Amino acid sequence: MRPQPVNIGGIACDALIHHELGMETDIPDYPVEEGFSVQDTMILKPKTLTLTVIVSNTPITFRSGASPTRVQQVAARFQELYTRRELITVTSSKGVFKNMGITSLSMPYDVSTKTSLEIPITLKEVLTTSSKTVTIPSEYGRGGDTGTTAGTASTTPYGSSGGASSTVVGNNSSTSDSLSGGGKSSIAHQAMTGLFGKEGFESGVENLVGLWGGVK
Repeated sequence: MRPQPVNIGGIACDALIHHELGMETDIPDYPVEEGFSVQDTMILKPKTLTLTVIVSNTPITFRSGASPTRVQQVAARFQELYTRRELITVTSSKGVFKNMGITSLSMPYDVSTKTSLEIPITLKEVLTTSSKTVTIPSEYGRGGDTGTTAGTASTTPYGSSGGASSTVVGNNSSTSDSLSGGGKSSIAHQAMTGLFGKEGFESGVENLVGLWGGVK
């Protein structure tokens, strides 16, 4: 196979000698009902790229760029690219891979490294998404057939009659009203007047109020 150049984040490399594209899908272990679409349960994971490129002082796949210090310059650019932590694009004869981030980078210098350098590099795809603002029509915020607002909820405490309550101990009027049903014909009031008569009941209430008022 004839060596082909590769561009990694704007850095032109002489040749690509190893290319491995990794693709993985997360499939759930639980059973899926027959006839049910499994596309929502099978999650595609980000792609990975494992590359090995060659950089030399005298490029072997293109004529321009030859320099006695090219290897050192390209190595420094790769380290800067790794440090910036930016998403890059990889372009080679195998395709174009966008939104890739460097996860691993090696610079294997040795005594034989003079005019060329073999660089292993691993990249991983970063999945991106975009947000969209949707305007909700005003009629969706209104209720009923009239389309008016639902109003506000009552803040009256539970069990409150809605009026002001008296906190004065010995208040004969409030006590009498509470015993006589507040002026209304309650079941207890009807029962007591049925047994003792209206006058007898009212007399008993007055005596009871008097006893309560005299308690110190």
